[in-house]
Parts: sequence; C-alpha cells; structure tokens
Amino acid sequence: MSIAFKTPPIDEVVVSSYFNPPLANFHSEHVGLFWEKIKNDFPTVKQQVPVNIGQDIITEEFFPMPRYWFIAGDEISLIQIQKNAFMFNWRRRKGNEYPRYYENIKPAFDKYYGLFSEFIRTEVSTEEPTIDLCELIYINTLEHCDFWVGPQDTTKVIPSFSILDLGIDASDSPGFNCNYFYRLSNDLQLNINIRSGVKVQQQNAPVLAFEIKASGRLGGITKPLSDEWFQRAHDSIINCFVRMTNPDIREKYWIPLKDTP
Repeated sequence: MSIAFKTPPIDEVVVSSYFNPPLANFHSEHVGLFWEKIKNDFPTVKQQVPVNIGQDIITEEFFPMPRYWFIAGDEISLIQIQKNAFMFNWRRRKGNEYPRYYENIKPAFDKYYGLFSEFIRTEVSTEEPTIDLCELIYINTLEHCDFWVGPQDTTKVIPSFSILDLGIDASDSPGFNCNYFYRLSNDLQLNINIRSGVKVQQQNAPVLAFEIKASGRLGGITKPLSDEWFQRAHDSIINCFVRMTNPDIREKYWIPLKDTP
C-alpha cells in the first residue's frame, strides 16, 4: 500500500527490461510477424535509433537492427523493442488521466512482454530472454499554473532546489539541467533530473520537468523474478517524489489518495 495522487503532474512513464545476451536470432524480418499479433492495439510502426546502455550488440547483420516503436491509435501507449530490450510507455495526451501504475501500466507491460516472450520462443526459436537491467522512469512536467510561472518558482515546487546566483544582470531567469544520483542498494539506483525548458509550439512557454528514474543491474534473471524489483523501484520513486516536493502543493493541487494500491 502506498500513496497515489488524483491529479499528479506525470507526463510519461516508461517500464523497461534490457536483455543480456541480446536476442541474436531476432531480426528485422521478425518484426512484422510480431506486429501482426498486436496490430489491432498498436496500428502504427516507426523506426528509431537503438537505445545505448553501454552494452555492445554483436551481430552478423550487414545493417544493424533499429529500435521499433509500436504506437497505439490514441498515441497514449507505446511499445518499443530492439535486440536487447522491451519497453512500454504511457504518455499523457490532452484530456487523458493518469491510469495508475499497478492497475494499468504494469499489467499492460506484463501482457505485451508475455506476448513478445512467447513470440521469441515459438517464432524465433530462442529461449526466454534473460533480463540484466531494469528501468522505471517517471517524467513529471509543469507549465504555467497557480504555483509555477517560470524557472524562478521551482523552489516553490521543490523546496530543497536552488538556482545558482552569480549576481549577473540577466533579462530572464537562468535555465538549468541538474542531475542527482542516489544508490539505495546494490541493485537499485535513483537518478533525478530537474530541468527547465520551453514549449516551442506554445510561443516558447516555460516548462519545468523533473524526472525520477530507478535502475538496477539484476545479473541475468527471468521475467517473474524482475517483478519484485519493479515493485521496489516504484515504491522508491513515489517516496522520492513525496520527499522532494512541497507538501502544500501536493495536498492542494495533486490531491493524495492515501493507502491506494
């Protein structure tokens, strides 16, 4: 049981499992076969540059396999696959509410990971992927609102944060991109990134993003064994969010729902 929020500032959640060894026998020609199994839910496919996690992918393919995006019709859900990874994204779009991690996001990841794992075993004749690295990422964003107008108001949201004061006479608040790293255990690290930005499509309106990423090297395990890690990772991210943000803003604007599974 943990704290949830009725209207959290969550913009995106990413659940990722990285394999070691990579799926050597999984090639681009298999992607279309897998897409047929999920096409009704994810009708659009795009190619992207693979995510690099510092792991060399040795392959005999002349053209290295890209990362594939499978995008839901409403563009809210996204599956990503590459030779050494399976990822599931939930993304906020105008009007949709955050659907809850345990009720929707993690079950969706589990469902499609299961389909992918079965496909690898039956269609690619490869054993179930061995998971080496897991990641859970929460990206929170704020735009102009009652309690945040621009970068100068960031300390109202994150009281322990401060903007470096150099005594420079500038026409606007300085931009920032700050990273913090906390090792909670041998297999769980939190990376926190706090950054300012602008929305180009809205006349450069200011934006605050604070991303909390849990990651852990698990040393080669199967999918069921990774579920316990994701639970610890999620609890750690929520705990971090609560500790770093202003309690008055949480109570008034994000509205905690205590003891929610």
